[in-house]
Amino acid sequence: MSTLRRTPALDRLEELLAAKHPDAVVLGVDTTETTATARVRRRDGKVDVVHCGVEPLAPHRITETWVSGLVPDNVTPGLPADFADHEIAPTPEPTRLVVFSGVPGSGKSTLADAIGRTTGIPVFANDWLLGALTPFGGYHFDRLMDIGAELLTTLALRQLALGQSAVLDFPTEDGATRDRWRSLARRTGADFTAIVCVCPDREVHRQRVASRRRGIPGWHDSGDWDDISRRLDAFPPWPDALVVDTTRPHADNLAAVLARIGHH
Repeated sequence: MSTLRRTPALDRLEELLAAKHPDAVVLGVDTTETTATARVRRRDGKVDVVHCGVEPLAPHRITETWVSGLVPDNVTPGLPADFADHEIAPTPEPTRLVVFSGVPGSGKSTLADAIGRTTGIPVFANDWLLGALTPFGGYHFDRLMDIGAELLTTLALRQLALGQSAVLDFPTEDGATRDRWRSLARRTGADFTAIVCVCPDREVHRQRVASRRRGIPGWHDSGDWDDISRRLDAFPPWPDALVVDTTRPHADNLAAVLARIGHH
């Protein structure tokens, strides 16, 4: 916490953590002049929220402290990793869950947006969701991509439960997320389609990343090419997905995706 702006509340929070939670790992801290709140991971792996408040005119004096679990008691359980036994009935309306996958700069967002405009299916994009969290410190959250995946899962479930389709725009680099979304589609009776967007020409891909200007509120335009290159090399195959080469004409790729999802 040494890089945070020093406030009386932060000083008192650090004293509280040292005295009461010496073995906890601090995951993140939010501060004002009179309050400081930390997310800490205990030795058993559980995450708690530790809060400290001080008097404005007597900042040496603590006025309130509390510790609570990150997830409050008596709330509905979070969404499962596998939806096979989730309590939701398939709707009679035909629905689709379409996932556009690929590393940044691969062209997935451009193609996902085009599908949304053509079909009228709402498109939920990870970068737009995470950008909305930036004013609240979201850019520095731990497990930011996991947060995005959870938000997208919730939105997709809500759409499918209403008997409506959804398009998800997310890198989807891990098998667990792929399996989870497939199980969600299966449980709700939706057709599931995965689209992997690739840009085989690395130099073209690099130029796209450097020059893109998307204007997403709270989010960056360009990316870290070294990081993207590593992710490209490690990107796992998705055997039953439609692989789209985004260096080919956009109209051809749009037609190929529309044919795959059965849109006429």
